[in-house]
Amino acid sequence: MESSPGTGELRAIEAEVRSHPHGRVPRELRRRQLLAVAEELFVAQGYAATSMDDVAAGAGVTKPIVYELVGSKHEVFEACMARAADALAARVAQAVLDAGDGDATRLRAGALAWFEFIGERRALWDALLASDDAPASAAIEAIRARQDGFVAAQLAATAQAGGATVEPELVEAVATAMNGAFEALGRWWSRHPDRPAAELADLYTALVLPGLEGLLGWSP
Repeated sequence: MESSPGTGELRAIEAEVRSHPHGRVPRELRRRQLLAVAEELFVAQGYAATSMDDVAAGAGVTKPIVYELVGSKHEVFEACMARAADALAARVAQAVLDAGDGDATRLRAGALAWFEFIGERRALWDALLASDDAPASAAIEAIRARQDGFVAAQLAATAQAGGATVEPELVEAVATAMNGAFEALGRWWSRHPDRPAAELADLYTALVLPGLEGLLGWSP
C-alpha cells in the first residue's frame, strides 16, 4: 500500500528525532512529531477515541510532555487542523501566483491546488472534517473562519489590482460561499473518488466564475 503524505512526513520527522542522541530533541522538532503522530491517530481512530496517552505513546514521550509542548487534547486537535489549513492556504496561494494573468485562470489554478491537496489527504478530510464531536466541530469551525479570511483577502487583492472598489461584507459573503462550494464538492468527491482533481476544478470554476463576474467584476 502506498504511504499517505502524513505517514511519509511522520517517518521523516522520526528519523530526524533519532538523529538527536540521548533524548535531546529540540522543542520545535518534538512538537512537530507530536502533531504528526496525533494527526495519524485522529485519522485512524477519530477524535473521541484518541487519548493523550495514545499521542504520548506514539511519540515515545510522557503525557506531561504533550501538555507542555502542545496543550490539551482539544488544543492538539486545533493545532493539527491549523497545520493542515496553513499548508492548504500556502499551496493555493502559490498556485494562484504561478498562474499569472487572467481571473479565470487564477481561479481555476487555485481550485485545482485545493482539490489536489484534499485528494492527497482524503483520509484526513473524511475522518476529521466530517466529525460531529463537539470539540472537534468547534475547531473545524475556527479553521473554516480562517479559510474564509484567506479567500476574502485574495478576492480583495484581486479587486484592488483591477481598480475596483468592493464592499468588505460582500467580499466576506462571497468568500464564505466559495469555501462552502469547495467543501460540498469535496464531500461529493468522497463518494466518487475515481473523478480526477482537474475535473472537480473545472466544475468549481464553471459554478463560481459567473458569480464573481457579476458581483466583483471579474473577467472571464
